[in-house]
Amino acid sequence: MRSCLFAFGAIVALLSQPTASAQNVISGNGARASSAIPAAVPPLLGAGDMAATGVVVPHDSKLIPGDEVSIKIEEDRDLPWKTIVTDTGEVEVMGNLGSVSVSGKTAADAEAVIGAYLRQRYYNKATVSFKILRKAIGAVRPYKVNVNGKVQRNGPQYFTGANPLKLSEAVMVAGTSIYSNLKRVQLTRDGKNTTHDVQAITKEGRTELDITLQNGDQIYVDAKPIVGFGN
Repeated sequence: MRSCLFAFGAIVALLSQPTASAQNVISGNGARASSAIPAAVPPLLGAGDMAATGVVVPHDSKLIPGDEVSIKIEEDRDLPWKTIVTDTGEVEVMGNLGSVSVSGKTAADAEAVIGAYLRQRYYNKATVSFKILRKAIGAVRPYKVNVNGKVQRNGPQYFTGANPLKLSEAVMVAGTSIYSNLKRVQLTRDGKNTTHDVQAITKEGRTELDITLQNGDQIYVDAKPIVGFGN
């Protein structure tokens, strides 16, 4: 009986392993990822998954630059803030609440230090949920874009070449409201401005209009014009 249970468990474990095609389809932030990873950027591992080398990443692994993480303040209704540990070992907290050093800490340690930081400066009560979404192998210098304007969290967002960031994702993560003009979102790249209809992307499924962001991009969300004011 014991040998039968062991054999059944082994079969279930084999069937539960993700296929290579599934790993190439969805990245850590929900975006469709390319199967080709630039040579300059080390590959990423999902926490608890097995790499091609057979190395298992433990859930209590220490944070290093390039790790993709999410931060959620349970008392808020906002979506989890997704960011990357910078090359200096810090994470930006919700874009505009400053940065906290987490390098060398576990996820549980990061929850504690970020919670203490928030309670000292911004919150009477702050319960932090910190998750390692994807683990970097070696140090990775993350790319950075800035989102400003009529959004809830102005400031930088980080990503890597192995886990690209779309324009619509950056705007949604920054947080929008009924006052955000998503039909005319401005993207500044290399000194040139272009306008993009993020509302069509997110509400109408026009994914062909979305843009893959590059390091240094600047995004500005204007306020909706006041219609009929003074009439």
